[in-house]
Formats: sequence, structure tokens, C-alpha cells
Amino acid sequence: MRLRRGTKKGSPLFYLPPLLSGLALIPAFPPLEQGWLAWFALVPLIWFCLHAEPGQALCGGFLFGLPLQLYLNLYLSDVLLAYLSKGLAVTTLILLVTLLSFFHGLFALMVSYARHLKNPLLLATAIPALWVLIEYIRSLGFIGYNVGYLGYTQWHYPAALNLTSTFGYWGLSFIMVFFQSILLLGLDRTLRRKNLIAASAIFLALFCGGAFLPELAPVEKEKAPLWTALIQGCSTPEEILTRASKKKILQRYLDLTRAAVEEEPRVELVLWPETVVTLNMKEDLLPHHQEMVQLVEELGVSILYGAQLYSEEALYNSMILLSPGQSDFQVYHKQRLVPFVEYFPLETLLNRLLKLDFTLGSYQAGEQINLFNYKGTPLAGVICFESYFGDYTRHFARRGGQHLFIATNDAWFGETIGLEQHAQVAALRAAEMGIGVTQIANSGISISFDYRGRELLRTGKAERGFYILPLDLARRTTLYRQAGDFFPLLCLLLVVGLAVPVARNVKNLSPPPTGSRRRKSR
Repeated sequence: MRLRRGTKKGSPLFYLPPLLSGLALIPAFPPLEQGWLAWFALVPLIWFCLHAEPGQALCGGFLFGLPLQLYLNLYLSDVLLAYLSKGLAVTTLILLVTLLSFFHGLFALMVSYARHLKNPLLLATAIPALWVLIEYIRSLGFIGYNVGYLGYTQWHYPAALNLTSTFGYWGLSFIMVFFQSILLLGLDRTLRRKNLIAASAIFLALFCGGAFLPELAPVEKEKAPLWTALIQGCSTPEEILTRASKKKILQRYLDLTRAAVEEEPRVELVLWPETVVTLNMKEDLLPHHQEMVQLVEELGVSILYGAQLYSEEALYNSMILLSPGQSDFQVYHKQRLVPFVEYFPLETLLNRLLKLDFTLGSYQAGEQINLFNYKGTPLAGVICFESYFGDYTRHFARRGGQHLFIATNDAWFGETIGLEQHAQVAALRAAEMGIGVTQIANSGISISFDYRGRELLRTGKAERGFYILPLDLARRTTLYRQAGDFFPLLCLLLVVGLAVPVARNVKNLSPPPTGSRRRKSR
């Protein structure tokens, strides 16, 4: 791993590898979806980090992230430019891309210190551990943002999905970077082969064990499928934000529901996306719209739908189950709110500054994980952004949920790659929990996966219609469902343990302070 002649550490060419690495990773994401590239694209970045000084590594990692994060998040400009001033929209996007690129720079900085580990085995494991910790830290807190993670490129590879069943998303990410670390270090002829052989053995044990373990779990099957109808009404953002269009949207979904049941009489559960209707519990005595109650009683079907719900206490983004002949009110309130859109600590000040026609940041987070009891079958539901958090969704499966429904409205993002990024995350959530996952989107992509993460149905973008899906509620227990995010903890313990030898080696390499050298005796 030596620099080419003529390539000095201070020259612009020295920063070419991380830039190329970021560009090479882009085709692994939609629309090209060449996920295999994600197993090799980080090699130039890691090589750069092992040769760069800490400050250079920070800049190089940032340079790696810039084209990648700009590509992955450019779809947000459709929303920003539509509802903010041009200057504020551009500034917001720049700040987001800068923040996300900084996390990549932080990873590169840490690897530049980890290169002082003399043992190649320890170095090969430290690099992926640092990658996982940086991704994990990015997912925490008020602005936790999991879009565009490395492992999401593997949504259509069965072996990779099995790894998430065992280790969760984080284990998949670790194994991908671990492979590239071993590959790069193996090219260095100066390193001891025994250490690299040991690292390769650990990689094979993790990969083969993680991929094979889920196959040992017994599969629980139901006698008959649950016949469902996914309703994709394709309401535009302008309709959603206009109060006068609320009845128009409701009628559209009522008509599509009737058409779906007429085409397939076996349908018993109808699925509507996020915030299709608005319910005001302060004014209305009935918990549902009367037109919906009449349709449910007439057709003999249940509707699981998303609603903007005003209660005495607050405004919630909710999912509600409406069944014929039942007066009870089964509801789930969204807990993981979208930062700066559904939740903002100073929402009054924000809305005054932006002078928008709609309200930002006024939603209240729910406090309970509720399941829907559908004819004795426990079903689960989450809303939009929540599907990005595996350690949250797994709790629904642990409590007995036999299928997870994701209600979302991605119409804000037009027909951009944002729709694919969101839809494909559901494959990893299904594999992690060992239960099927179905996403219902207002304008697409509506999509369904079985308990292994295999795709069963996918709708197009901006399509209006209904889709009949006989759901197989087969399921299996997974290690990740039971243990949760144990892998980031293991990575943290590894990094903390290696921090001592790294600090010791860095200290030994530091020049002695001025005047500390001994004078030669005459």
C-alpha cells in the first residue's frame, strides 16, 4: 500500500481516491441498484485513510461524502423549493449534505488513528467497527436520519437479508466493511499472512453463521391467507394541504375501496396510507367519518387507515382500525416524528419566520406501542419515517405482531429516488423481525415483503388504483428480534479496547519535546 510516484500527500491527486470511492458507491443505490458495488466501493477510501494524516483524512472523508450525500438527498429539493424560499431551500439542503458528509469525515479521521495498530487483525476489525458506530450515532437523537445507509443497498440479496435476521442492519454493515478491509490489507505484502488468515476466518464465521442461523428457526404458518386490498389514491400535495379537498380525497378512497371489494369479494382488510383523512375528536362525537362507517358495514370489510387526529390533548399522526359491528377505537400514534416537519421545539417561531400556509412541528409523539386486534390476529402498524428504525419496529414483532403495515405519504417527493429508498427499507425490517412487512403509500411505491424479505408486490409511482394481495402471515423468530441492537455495543467495546494501544503507539511516534535530548559527554 504505497503511494504512486509523483503523488504527494499535499497534492490534489492525493484526495482522488476518496472522491472516486464516493462516486463508485452511487450506482449501488436506486435507480441502478448495483448492490454488489457496495462490497468494493469503500476500498479507495480506506486506502486513503491508512495513508493520510488525521487532518487530511477528515477532509478526504468529507470529500467522499459530498457527491454521495448530494445524490441521495437531492430529491428533498422538490419539497424544499416548493414550500420554502429559494435561498432558504438551498441553504437547508447544503446544511444537510454538509452534516452527513461530516460523519464520513469523522469515520476517516478515526481510521487514520487506527492505522497505528500494529496488528493487521485488530486493524481489519477496527475499521468496520468505526463505520458501524458512526452510522449508529447518526441514527440517534432528535435529528436521527438513516436515509442512504450502506447496508440498504443489499435489500434484494437473500444472504444479506439473513445476516440482518441474525445481527440486525448493523451486523450487515460491519460485515460489508470488514470484507473490504481484509481485501485491502491482503494486498499489502509487508503484513503477516497469519493475521490476515485469522481475519478472513472471522469474516467467514460471521457471514456463514449469520446467513445460516435463521434457517434453523421453525416457520409458523397460517392455514389461510389474509386477503387485503392496498388503496393508492395518489392525492397530490396541493390537495392534501387544501382543506376544501379533504372530502374529495375521502370520496376517492371510498370509491377505490368499493371497486376493490367488487373485483375480489374475498378481500377482508383494506389498507389506506398515511393521513388520508382528518379526525377532530374535539368536535365530532363519532371517531370515524360516517361515510367510512357506512361503507364498512355495507361491504363487511375492515379498514386500516392513516389519519391526522385532533384530540383534546394534541395533534397526532395516527393509524386507526375500523371494523364492522365494533364500536371500540383501536389506534396507534406515531412516535418517531420527522424532525423539523412534524416536530420542532420552537414551532411557533419557525412558522412565523417561514410564513407558510400550513403548520410545521405541531405533532405530538405517541407514547405506547399498540397492536391492532383483527379477529384475534395481532397486526402492527407504523407510520412513514418510523420504518427506518429497526430497533423500534422489532418491538411490534416481540409483542406478537404477525405482520407489520407501514402507512406513508411520499407524494411530496414526486417520482424521485426517495420513493425507492423508503420502500426498500421494508425488506430489511421484514428480515430483521421475521414477519412480513407491507407498505401502503398514497402515490407509491406500495410494496410488500414476506418474513424473509422477499418481494411479493410492488406498485408504480404516481399510479392511482387498488392492488389485491393475499397475505401469507408466515413468520419465524430471529435473533435480532429478541436481542435488538447488540452489534453497535460490541463495536463500541472493541473500539474502546483498541483505543489504548492506538494512543500508546501514537505517543511513541511523537517527537520528544524541545530541549529534552541528552547532550553528548565530552
